[in-house]
Amino acid sequence: MRAVSMNLRRRLIRDSAVAWPAAVLILAGLQAGAAQAGANTDEAAAAPANQVSGVDIKAPDKPAPKRPAAAQSVQGVEVVAPRKLALPLLTEPVIETPQTITLITEQVMQLAGLTDLRDVLRLDPSVSNHADEDSGQGTNVQIRGFSARFDIYRDGQLDLGQYYRDPFDLETVEVLTGPSSVLFGRGSTGGAINDVSKKPSLDGFTAATLTGGDEGLGRLTGDVDAPLSATSAVRINGMADYSPTAGRDKVYTSRFGLSPVVAFGMGTPTEVTVGLMHQTQWGRPDYGVPWIDISGTNVSHPAAVPWGNYYGFKDDYARTNADIATVALKQDLAPGWTFNDQARYAYYSRNFRGVEPGVTPIVAPGTPLDEVTVTRTVRGLQSTESFLEDQADVSGRFQLWGLTHKLVFGGEVGRQTSDPTTNSYSGVPGTNLISPDEDALFSGVTKVKSQVNFTADTLGAYVGDTIEYGRLFEAEGVVRIDRFDATFHNSVPTPLTLHEDDTEPSYRAAFVYKPAPAGRIYVMYGTSFDPSAEDLSLSATTADLAPEREHTVEAGIKWEFNHRQLLLSAAAFDTVQDNFREPSPTDPSLETIAGTARSEGVELEAQGHITPRWVVLAGYTYLDAKIISSPNNDVGQPLQDAPRNSLRLFSAYDVTDRLTMGGGMDYSSSRVPASVPDPNGFRQEVPGYATFSVLARYQLRPDLSLQVNVDNLFDKHYYDGLDDNHLNVGAGRSVHLTLAFRQ
Repeated sequence: MRAVSMNLRRRLIRDSAVAWPAAVLILAGLQAGAAQAGANTDEAAAAPANQVSGVDIKAPDKPAPKRPAAAQSVQGVEVVAPRKLALPLLTEPVIETPQTITLITEQVMQLAGLTDLRDVLRLDPSVSNHADEDSGQGTNVQIRGFSARFDIYRDGQLDLGQYYRDPFDLETVEVLTGPSSVLFGRGSTGGAINDVSKKPSLDGFTAATLTGGDEGLGRLTGDVDAPLSATSAVRINGMADYSPTAGRDKVYTSRFGLSPVVAFGMGTPTEVTVGLMHQTQWGRPDYGVPWIDISGTNVSHPAAVPWGNYYGFKDDYARTNADIATVALKQDLAPGWTFNDQARYAYYSRNFRGVEPGVTPIVAPGTPLDEVTVTRTVRGLQSTESFLEDQADVSGRFQLWGLTHKLVFGGEVGRQTSDPTTNSYSGVPGTNLISPDEDALFSGVTKVKSQVNFTADTLGAYVGDTIEYGRLFEAEGVVRIDRFDATFHNSVPTPLTLHEDDTEPSYRAAFVYKPAPAGRIYVMYGTSFDPSAEDLSLSATTADLAPEREHTVEAGIKWEFNHRQLLLSAAAFDTVQDNFREPSPTDPSLETIAGTARSEGVELEAQGHITPRWVVLAGYTYLDAKIISSPNNDVGQPLQDAPRNSLRLFSAYDVTDRLTMGGGMDYSSSRVPASVPDPNGFRQEVPGYATFSVLARYQLRPDLSLQVNVDNLFDKHYYDGLDDNHLNVGAGRSVHLTLAFRQ
């Protein structure tokens, strides 16, 4: 590796990898002391009679912290069928919830070797990656053809920051497809993502992993759970990571994360949990490769350049920080009734400068590509964001007129801020398309382009009721109302103040039929809305526009097999988005809300254990997402990053009591980065792709295992996230070994 990479790895080792093992040892000693005092008993580890191969097959009344599954086999991998979601408005297990839901557990993430939320979400066929845009970074995905960048939540509250989330402290990633404004408020047109963080338990354990791979990859994680008394415990997760991008030796990221959580009153009527999460990342940003328009055609394609080409400058940089503090209270009010309150403050910062490559003029046919010059459009900003919110709800069950009601009502109040300073750059030299000067230092002139102060005050209230009609039927109704009051002020170059104040209702109604104890058939109707300032920004052309509004109809079936260890589901859906924002046909610099978009399709999923030795997470989505009305000439054009066919598969099998083998597949058909042509009038499109991965894990001893993962097994060249100005190149083949300890 180059000198800069060596220096960063030394810094990572010095600042992170040394401090974290010390914390592990301290907490391990704390755990041992607690065990000696008798706070932790062997009875906690005893398997009850209603378990099959170490997996609880009885639907719990409430989610509870669980000791991580044993590492030696897939028989400890938790499945979704008996589980409930970590959201107060969803009172039922997954099979009872009238919505398509995918749960990706910690054990699956570890088996698949996933260290970035974007890669975790590849396991859901309704999700596709989108490229960084201009000044935007972080986990940026589409769900069912609609943006979900600002629909990522952590324990039910918005995770506002634009950073690349590492799952080091996550127990489960919940992907809820379909409109979810009744659950979260604004947004969630195609769906939402809820990251469930790890919580303390009274079991007590110590776990750690050490990973090494090709091109200098290195990763260290630790997870220590230590009971402090019979009703309190602390859990600390940590991570240090250096990840070069396979096949692109100029691109890398380094991360450090720490997440301590302490819980009091566990198992008592009053439980309090206090948690912190810190993640910092630095590295070199990558805007991939440019599109190229060749005259005589009407379709723009990715430039046919060497796969590892990097068009940025040697001293480009990207640094992000995320700090999240949460306090949660759970109070039993009476038998069957619970009060929950969760308060959060989060602070995020970004500082980056990167190059977006472009080939602006139309290229004549037959022009040698080594004679084509790439324009280096430099993007850069410094920004801070903050999030303050309190969320409270009451839930319970009661009987009325012979019917069982499961009632939830609550509300939230908060403030969100963003203060970006965006730069413009001049005098930036171009570079050659085929042989870019990858070691050039930035030599342009930097000037402040805009200096924004944005504040949004949010207020929401909701009530939901699920009514049981005997053993065969359930009806669900939820109503929510949200106010989103935003103020935007830009002081550079000319002072400008804009305001948006939207008050919008959201609804959900569903009916569930239970033809058998293991089966459910449902139909659901739901709505959502997206205000202009959803992305914490406004402009003179968007401030007065009404919110985009959506409504969805979904019908599906869910069925459990293998003693509730395997859940099969199928759903058909139809989402219509009114007030679809598009460029004005008379002035493309202005936006209008005269369009309508539609996303309809089918999702099929299998989640869980086919046999005690064989676990699977598989899904297929057929998606027809397009514009159905518009003042522009784009009716019938597909929505961005909405492949018609997506297939995702992950599977692992215990070949012997010590050896586990498995693998996965990620297939996506062709996609477009935008519904409208590029400025030259060319339609942009990338071909489909399929990548494969394999894994093998061997149990060296009861508390130690060795695992090998090979990603992109056949070194497939493909394009991951798309933007209408550039394309992100998919990572090449990579191999990494992981030594895992758990006791």
